[in-house]
Formats: sequence, structure tokens, C-alpha cells
Amino acid sequence: MYPDRNAVTVIAEKKKNAPKLYIVCEGQIGEHDLAGRQSIGRKSKKGMPDIDVDSLIVSRNHGTFITTDYGTFYQDAGSSNGTMFHGNLLKKEDIVPLEDGDILRIHASEAKDTSMDVTMVYSTGYPADYEWKKTELHEDIAEIVIGRSEGISLFDTSVSRKHASVFHSRYGWALIDHDSLNGVFLNGKRLKQPVYLNRNDVISISGYLFFFLEDSLLYTASKTIPEEVPSSKGDVSASHENLSIWIEERNVWHRMKKKTLLKDIHMEIPSGQMVLILGGSGAGKTTFMNAVMGYEKADGSVKYNGIDIYEEYERMKYLIGYVPQQDLLRMSDSVYDTLFNSAQMRLPSDYTKEQLEKEVIRTMDLFGLKRESESLVGKLSGGQRKRLSIAVEYIGNPSLFFLDEPDSGLDGTMARSLMENLRMIADEGKIVMVISHSPDRAFELFDQVIVLAKGKDDTGHLVFYGSPEEACRFFETDQLEKIVKRINRIDEGGEGLADQYISAFERRCRNG
Repeated sequence: MYPDRNAVTVIAEKKKNAPKLYIVCEGQIGEHDLAGRQSIGRKSKKGMPDIDVDSLIVSRNHGTFITTDYGTFYQDAGSSNGTMFHGNLLKKEDIVPLEDGDILRIHASEAKDTSMDVTMVYSTGYPADYEWKKTELHEDIAEIVIGRSEGISLFDTSVSRKHASVFHSRYGWALIDHDSLNGVFLNGKRLKQPVYLNRNDVISISGYLFFFLEDSLLYTASKTIPEEVPSSKGDVSASHENLSIWIEERNVWHRMKKKTLLKDIHMEIPSGQMVLILGGSGAGKTTFMNAVMGYEKADGSVKYNGIDIYEEYERMKYLIGYVPQQDLLRMSDSVYDTLFNSAQMRLPSDYTKEQLEKEVIRTMDLFGLKRESESLVGKLSGGQRKRLSIAVEYIGNPSLFFLDEPDSGLDGTMARSLMENLRMIADEGKIVMVISHSPDRAFELFDQVIVLAKGKDDTGHLVFYGSPEEACRFFETDQLEKIVKRINRIDEGGEGLADQYISAFERRCRNG
């Protein structure tokens, strides 16, 4: 049975590297480069096959691999135990095309024991630089995490931080996918729910192979740690001042059911940037902000200058300033007293009174509050009160500044003035992130735009990250505020295009 031309073309398009064949036999791994016509079998006095498999269940002339410009094909030679492919026993005349990840098996037809089985995996999507490793499995180990930088560490950006786990239960070892971005494949099929593992099962994660041998995992892993994927504890040099956000999920539990609020949000924000956060109704803007600040931790990591905010929160929280929607001010205090009290709490304890007063005056000058220094907070206008709320956080000199709708309820002139203050803060080398529903009043002040949208899975997704100009082009609109209408549901006055843009952004990311 020869493949048709269309099947061959598909295989040619999927090829990534020169084809390899991995063979697991009696707990040992062998690998072979495939080229031209190569026989596979068990050596004997009559001759040596091109690919030798030292197993009694393998015939002396078991089959042939044929590699051409169109891909690689396999034909069984009429062997005693045959070759299983996609669950079917191949006939002698069958010639099957192989795709990346395809599995061929040889099993003694009368044997119940599978320990002698031979498992072969055809691969063109293997990592560029890898080595074979082995992890022993025993009942004292409850769980082995497979991820980007923990447990079995693959150190690859296509692998989620906590991608999958092999865990022990009363019925044996099982495999679970932690809702990873690129999935987990078991024997060629994407995993949809936890499953128990059987001897010789093949697990594939972003091109990395795992063979389950009951008492161990045999797998490929990166030889070296790439510079662009720092370890979970590693600091990067101060020259890389940025905010690295890698949120796998943000979940809440209600009545014993898990609800996912956010999923798959990855980005890097350099220092000195003013970033707008836009989103449709219920897309998780405030949830996202809380997760990035470390106030409500998500599954993932958020790092500033290479330091994980989640792991080092007690130290890092002093670098974070947050202004919520509601002003948290004492109405009976004066502006000066409010700022002085904030300076006492947020600045180093060895500051003298004169130093504190100097910082208060400088902050009032920056935010245009000097004339109101003796005014009671309760007597201030809405715009003045909002500037004071920002000043209270700013006086502590945070590196990361988060504001939830700071321009809400302000007229155009006051809102513009407030955003200009925030632009000045960003220009000091800080990262300023702002949720706003009226961003066009200060369009040119923003460096980047983050857009979140709720998909059909009722979860908030990253649907865009880039400049304001690029955002308008991506959403085919001339105003930032119209983006929200594009992605809101129809019953919320929107156009209901959230899933369309989520898919478009995923394609854009895959294509670079």
C-alpha cells in the first residue's frame, strides 16, 4: 500500500530535522539516524541488519525504513511477530508513511508479559541539543513535576512552567496535564484528562520524549540552560531591568468547582514604560493586575529584574505601588499630614524629619498639590483627591506602579493632567500600568497596550500586546476605546468578536 501524493506532501511540510529513530528495548535506549534504505532486525550468522535490535522477539529481517525527499516510510518484511502501527498489525505488502511522533511496536503475539516489547518512535521534532536522562520511580515519591524550571526541568520556552506531572496513586502511576499551553501527548494522542500509565507508554512534551518503564522514566532533556530561560531562583543582571509576566492560570474555587479567571498570559515589559490595560467586561483586568503585583498569586511566575515576586514577596512588595479605584484616605487629615504619614511608613526608618519633609514637598510639587497642603482631604475635588492617592504611593519610590481606573469620574482636562503625571513617573525609569476606560484622552502617552478578552471558555485571555498604533491596526479601529466594543459580547453592547481575535493573536504569536 503506497501513500498518495497528498499524504507525502503533508509529511514533507512537517519535517523539521533530519529523521531519527528511537528504540527502547528491555529498558535500554538506542537512537539511529535514518537515511536511504535501512533494514531493521536481529543480527545472526547470516548477516547484520542496518539497525540491530538485540531481542528474541525481533526477526532477523524484521522490516525496512525508506527515507526519501518526501519523508520516511516503513514496511514490515513478513516478520514472525509483525509490527504494530496505530493499533493495527501491518501486512507484509503495507508501506506506511511516518510523521513526527509516530510509534511502531513489536510484541510477542502469544506473550502476556510486555517487558520484552520493543518500542520505536520516529522523530523529526526533537530538540536541537539534548541528552538522555533517567529518573527512578518508587512509592516514596508522590509526584514528579515536568516543567520549564522545576522538577524534571526542560528549560524551553515552549514548555509551561508546570507543564505536567507523573504521580503515584494506589492503582499505580498516572499522568496529568496541568492545562499547559502546548499540551501533553500520550502514545500520539493529546491528553484530555488524567490517565494511568502502562509499561512502554510514550509521552511527548514539545518534542521531548518520555518512556514509562514502570520503575523509571527515560527521557530527553536539554544539555544546557539557555540564557533566555533563567532558573526559578536565578537573578539576572541589573542591565535587564524588566517585568517578566508568565501567568499559566489564575483560578478560584467555588462550591468545590474550579473556575479559571485568566489563562496563558506571557509578556516582557521594559522599565520606563507606561502600559495601558484594556479589556472587555469581566475579562479580568483587576484580577490580572492583582496577580502581577503578587497580591493574588496565579499559577506561573512574575519576575522583576530576574527576582520572582511570588517567591520574594516580603522583599519585593516595597517596590510596588498600587492605587485602587476607591480612594483610601482619611478625610479629616490635611494633605501635608497625609503625605508625611505615608513617607514615615514607606521611606527608610533612618530618614530624618528634615529628609521626610523634603520628600513631601517634592511630591506635592510634582502632583500640583502644594497650594492644598493645609486643606482637609474631605474638601478636595475629585481630581485633587485622586492625585493625592497617587502621591501617597509615589512617595515610597516604587519601581512598579499599578493604578486601577485613576481617571474614572474626571473631566477630560483633569484626566489628561493626571496621565501626564503618570508619564513623568514612567520617564523616571519605573513601570506604570494603568487600567482605563477612556484612554484616547492620552493616547500618545502610552508605550504599550495590553488587551484582555473573555473567550467562549468563560476565561480571560491575552488578545493583544503591543503599541497603541499596532493595537488599532490589529482591531481595525481608529480609537483605543472602540477595541472594547469589538470584543464585548453582543448582549453587552459589543460586537462579540472576542474568540476571533483570541485566535488571530495566537496565530500572530506562533508566526513570530
